[in-house]
Amino acid sequence: MTAQREVFIQALFEKAKNDKDIVLISADMGAGALDKWREELPEQFFTTGIAEQNAINFAAGQAAQGKKVFVFLMACWAARCLEQIRYSCAVANNPITILANGIGLGYAPSGPAHCPTEDIAYMRSINNIEIITPANSNFTMQLVDYILDNPKLRHLRLERNYAKEMESYYAEDWSGYDNFDSNIISQGINPIKLNGEKAALLSCGYMLGRTINSQEQLLASGTETSVYDIWQAKNIDIKLFYKTFNIYEKLITVEEQSLSGGFGSMISELNSDSRLNKPLLRIGLPDKYIFENGSRDHLLDTNGLSVNNIYKQCARFVNNK
Repeated sequence: MTAQREVFIQALFEKAKNDKDIVLISADMGAGALDKWREELPEQFFTTGIAEQNAINFAAGQAAQGKKVFVFLMACWAARCLEQIRYSCAVANNPITILANGIGLGYAPSGPAHCPTEDIAYMRSINNIEIITPANSNFTMQLVDYILDNPKLRHLRLERNYAKEMESYYAEDWSGYDNFDSNIISQGINPIKLNGEKAALLSCGYMLGRTINSQEQLLASGTETSVYDIWQAKNIDIKLFYKTFNIYEKLITVEEQSLSGGFGSMISELNSDSRLNKPLLRIGLPDKYIFENGSRDHLLDTNGLSVNNIYKQCARFVNNK
């Protein structure tokens, strides 16, 4: 299972060898894939050290000169430079892509400072930003061409380790980039498993694995449900949303974020704005910072997001118990 950052940075490197306008700025020295950039493309690679605000302003300046700019940093530190992302990039209309590594509890057990469980909330508050959470490395690989061909301010949420249940997805579903672009990127919604019309389970990233496992328990108990990868956390087409989920009686969101303003809040807004108005259950992390020491899976299990707890909440909600 290859890390998403390695896959994306390496694929971008291959493009950059033939396109001198592609620039990578790193505020993180930890990725092995950066070594090739340092050695072979030194004029297209810049390191800022632990100075994320400076990295974003520098990136905005490069983008303003026509460069195709990518900024690699730890996802938790993107909050440090929210002002620069807003003013230097969004307001000034400078398209850069933030490669934010280690979302959710991905850096456990490093503590809450390293675990951004609110980043969807604050990032989607910025006007005209695109937020993408690829489910695995297959998906991540196919994003490279799309991003290069469609300049825009983006926050690409990369998992340190994606869910093992997602390993086989997105490998053969698309015949090529053109198919990927027309059928997937324009939608932000992709079915993972379709097994009934009782309820739709919506999730993204690492939590897709636990959502699929919970769905399997629901199906075994006779509760028809489907799972959807909502990989885009903003700008989903309202008509598409209505068309996709109108067949379901209820909607359930599962996220590795605080519920205030996060993934579930986005779906709730779409549910209202599209006039779909389906009963909606939001399952996520408690509204607190987690200081307990432990692995990512341990922290999820002990903070309400175990597979069994997700299953029980879904079963009660779908079956009106």
